[in-house]
Amino acid sequence: MRKYLLLLATVGLTLLGGQNALADDMNYSVKADIPENQIGENLSYFDLKMAPGAEQDITVTVSNRSDKKETIHLEVNNAMTNQNGVIDYSQHGKKTDESLKYPVEKLITNNQQKVDFSPGETKKVSFHLKMPKEKIAGTILGGIHISKESEAKKSKKQSVTIENLYSYVLGLQIREDMEIVKPVMNLKDVKPTLVNYRTAVAANLQNSTSTILRKVSVDAKVYKKNSKDVLHTTKKENMNVAPNTNFDFPINWDNEQLQPGTYTLKMHVGSDSGEWDFTKDFTIKSKEVKKLNDEAVELKKTDNTLLYILSGVIIALILAFILFFLYMRRKSKSNEEKDK
Repeated sequence: MRKYLLLLATVGLTLLGGQNALADDMNYSVKADIPENQIGENLSYFDLKMAPGAEQDITVTVSNRSDKKETIHLEVNNAMTNQNGVIDYSQHGKKTDESLKYPVEKLITNNQQKVDFSPGETKKVSFHLKMPKEKIAGTILGGIHISKESEAKKSKKQSVTIENLYSYVLGLQIREDMEIVKPVMNLKDVKPTLVNYRTAVAANLQNSTSTILRKVSVDAKVYKKNSKDVLHTTKKENMNVAPNTNFDFPINWDNEQLQPGTYTLKMHVGSDSGEWDFTKDFTIKSKEVKKLNDEAVELKKTDNTLLYILSGVIIALILAFILFFLYMRRKSKSNEEKDK
């Protein structure tokens, strides 16, 4: 059976600077056409200052450097936050957080485009941006994801078909003023889960404000309810959280089986613009853990050998005591009969 693999090459990252996408393997280049209302200077991504109700076209220059016809896919995506604390611009149409009132995908009318390029051809691809009439505080964040599919290549030695999908992201940040919105972090939910088929508990953290949280650190500890003994702990630093997003922060269960019961999560979250402390009780139910434990890998098996030995010894002692008691009782009756 042939296996199908997907190789993703990301050559640019949003809001981190960088240069145009230009690599021999990609055979195409991408450049943001910076408009006059750009806020930041010398940036390779869009950082736009807009007014309520304003409209404008933003353009991206794409060049096909190959000697064959290519089809380039361009889509505007909302900024999301993944479980590793990395801002992700590669997912289109994904459900947004309840706090996000104006997703960038909805502000761009033609947010998905497929453009054909002749060999060596360069084109400007335009997107139409329309702002709401309502004044918006903070940052609207998204990205333009650009990709092309190359020919499938077959490896004869491994009998594997590899499909290469090379992609690039141009950041799209929109602001109406430079006022900084005070961030708010919330702990929404805690539930058992699997991460890479390993047992864990996911704490859903929400950035409910239109502010990018940077240098985010999390220190999470799980206790049995009403106990002071730490069962599991996970620490992580240098994460980033996109505005108006939520993500599941995984707490490692150390390859142990999930056990039903009531637990307490204590969590400290720090960032470059605020700190928060959370305490939340949560319950792991029996019907949840069976399925998760069955699907988990590398689980530590509980060694009950000592328990079985102790149980056997106790049962043997009880039986011996009962037999001794019956023997002594019978002997006592026998002696009484002789005395008569």
